Amino acid sequence: MRQSFMCKGFLFLLLMHSTIHWSQNITGKVVDCENNPLEFAAVAVIDSADSTLISYTSTGKFGTFTLSEISEGKSIFQVHLIGFKTYQTIIDFQNKSIDMTSIKLEDINILDEVVVLAEVPISIKKDTITYLVKAFKVRFDDTVEDLLKKLPGIEVDAKGKITAQGEEVEIVYVDGKNFFNGDPSIATKNLSADAIKKVEIIDEKSEKARITGLNDSEHKKVINLELNAANKVNAFGKFHGGYGSDNHYLTSLNYNRFSPKLQLSVIGNYNNVNSLGSDISGRMAFGEREMVSSGNEGLNSGFLTTGVGGLNLDYELKNAENLKANYFYNYTKVTSGKEVTKRTEFIDDHEIHSESKNRNESTSNNHSVNFGFVNRSNKGSALHLGGRINKNIEKGNNVNSFDKYNMINELDLQSIGITNTERTTSYGNVSIHYIKRFNEKSKRNFSISAKLNSFTNNSVITNNQLSKFDISNPDNFLESKQEVKRVNDNNKKDVGFDFNYTEPLAGHHFLEFRANYSYETTDEKIDQTKNENDIVQLPLLYTVYYNITRKRGGLFYIYNAEKFTFSTGVIAVDQTSNLGIENKDEFKNRYTNFNPEINISYRSRRGKFMNLNLRKSNSIPQLLKVFPVRNDYDPLFITIGNPLLAPEGNYSASCSYVNHNFITGFDFFSRLSYNFTKNSIVNSQFTNALGIRTTTYVNSDHRDSFYINLNIGKRVKSLGLRFHLLLIGGYRNYLSIINNKTNESESKNGTFRISFENNKKEKIDASVGASWNVNCTTFTAGNNASRDYLEQSYFAKIDWNITDRLNVYNQFNYSLYTDSNFGTEKSIPTWNASISYALLKSKRMNVMLSVFDVLNKNIGIEMNSSDNYFEESHKELLGKYYLVSLIYNLI
Repeated sequence: MRQSFMCKGFLFLLLMHSTIHWSQNITGKVVDCENNPLEFAAVAVIDSADSTLISYTSTGKFGTFTLSEISEGKSIFQVHLIGFKTYQTIIDFQNKSIDMTSIKLEDINILDEVVVLAEVPISIKKDTITYLVKAFKVRFDDTVEDLLKKLPGIEVDAKGKITAQGEEVEIVYVDGKNFFNGDPSIATKNLSADAIKKVEIIDEKSEKARITGLNDSEHKKVINLELNAANKVNAFGKFHGGYGSDNHYLTSLNYNRFSPKLQLSVIGNYNNVNSLGSDISGRMAFGEREMVSSGNEGLNSGFLTTGVGGLNLDYELKNAENLKANYFYNYTKVTSGKEVTKRTEFIDDHEIHSESKNRNESTSNNHSVNFGFVNRSNKGSALHLGGRINKNIEKGNNVNSFDKYNMINELDLQSIGITNTERTTSYGNVSIHYIKRFNEKSKRNFSISAKLNSFTNNSVITNNQLSKFDISNPDNFLESKQEVKRVNDNNKKDVGFDFNYTEPLAGHHFLEFRANYSYETTDEKIDQTKNENDIVQLPLLYTVYYNITRKRGGLFYIYNAEKFTFSTGVIAVDQTSNLGIENKDEFKNRYTNFNPEINISYRSRRGKFMNLNLRKSNSIPQLLKVFPVRNDYDPLFITIGNPLLAPEGNYSASCSYVNHNFITGFDFFSRLSYNFTKNSIVNSQFTNALGIRTTTYVNSDHRDSFYINLNIGKRVKSLGLRFHLLLIGGYRNYLSIINNKTNESESKNGTFRISFENNKKEKIDASVGASWNVNCTTFTAGNNASRDYLEQSYFAKIDWNITDRLNVYNQFNYSLYTDSNFGTEKSIPTWNASISYALLKSKRMNVMLSVFDVLNKNIGIEMNSSDNYFEESHKELLGKYYLVSLIYNLI
């Protein structure tokens, strides 16, 4: 009752804040000197005292605009469009509508005098939208992620994913250069907002489109952060340290020193509060997510200690020639806590129940080096060189128990095991890509690329396991004690070459030839010794090789215009596989296929586009599924590959449509996809009377799947809020063979989410919403067994800057789980809260008190359905603790 009252009261206050009514507005029309309407002119009202943005819009197709959410009093009214003189005047808004009638912009080219420069909060060019940061109220401790949430047309979800004008941002640059390989989260979570002068949202063309002038559908949305002049030459960064109850701690540091030629950045953190980022924001946020059938998003399962150190260098050798390198070290220690999994599986029309319990601990030390060189100094060509070296050393142990019951629910099989693992993996990659346009007058071009990858995995695994069989039948009771040591050495290398040539025909018509060659080789050596019931078994010694060669060649017709692109063609594919066990059998296969493709892209205007893709492909089975050696390392779950497997034939169709209206703040994103797999590879399982399951793989009939995603967002200026609707639907049909009987599984998933948030976030960033996730799965096994489960989540968040020094943060999530198979009806409320205050005159220092999982509901729930079983897992989470933090901005 108390929890429900707090939740409802919090939601009420949040909605009250979001329903402020803005009834009056400013209207008008923007034209050029010849009275032609001007589209995409930026129209803004700016606070005359501190130059912060009060309200913003842009003109539509007919040059008209409407501004709302305007504060009373005198302010600056401004109209800006690239290529024209900025119009600026003082208005006195007294909560009465103002008609600016027709505003005529003067062309810069006809001015006799130098244009007086005005600071424009938002400007729009053909492929770039630029935001002036000083026009938005930014707190001293705001990160770039906090800044982005305040910019119109940009959204940042609880996971840190950035969406700009309806498209996901893939890369973040700093002063036009890669920052830690362009990973958006590293830049947005580590850099301070007050170090940024401008934020640019860019529709970046592919390298091929940039060089050749041919439009393609491979453009991407990127963000470029332009630094303040002082930060281009002075060091800046942030330190965050915290300590709390139960010996919890968090430390992080980022340090940046940039110059026109060099970018140097250092980041690091060390904590035991399950945070993978540089601060506690990832731990504080949860709930606003696409439902994935897992509880308490943001509260990582178990107990996690992480340490990260990173160094990034980007050096400009000369104009358009850059050398970059970075190094990362990651230390991770995971202690799982108690994990309990209940499973119901269907064998021979019988319902079999089991329960497993696990506790594990693992540590890993990972070193990664990335390097690259980019040369764009020649307008008609580009060269990219890159590589990566990675090494990971991992140690772990697992204690598990497994109880399995017979068809009348009597304990029939019991197993207890301890597993220890030591593993070292190494990875290396180097690649080169060169593209050239023959001359400026012709779009004739070619590109060539090559890559080399190398992967090694060396592991030593020991398993001590005690299993008891036929417990329910004392006359047949059997006990088995097994000690296994398995040494595995795996080496994999692949090399690939690509060549593309484009020949102009006439006008917008082109022919493109594509060729590809790749060779992949895998060598694996296994040395397994086993002691069963104190009797030494014959060792399992073998060396296997698996080589795959792929040759592809295709011819494509391309129609390429400014807004519309169409391509179609056929790729001939010749694939050979060679599988062999040293001194034993060898299996050779060759496959030839012709795979057609159709691609259509239409971009009618900024923020509105459609893509359609149809294609056929083939996939050769992995080594695990073709390796014909009995793997009985786990005596209860045995696997054996099938070397006679044939490749799968995959047919896919996908369509996406995006419509973003910058004026109204309307976003519509949709994606539909359908996949059909012919000659599909399926699991063939047989469980014997003792409960031991043996799995192999066979080619079967077909499987198919369908997916739909609809995402709608709209800014409602009259209410001062924005709403989001998300609808996800999925269907999957697949086969498996259970004890020599074909089992057809059908799974249907649906997610619906609705949320509301306020538009203006200078003082309060608030949101409220709910989501429902349902799954319905049926099997033909188990007398047409079926299972339905529903996950509901209700969430609310308020981030309130009470004063320019005092901030309060609260986030509440209430999850309910209902499962028809396990009879689960469980609710989990989770509440995180913090309060912070800025110290010192400069406000560079911030002290924060945080409380995590205030109600101490340290449980996570996960539900799964697969071949012939339903499963539900309960996992122990970190639980309640307090943390006192000190944050200091290094400027």
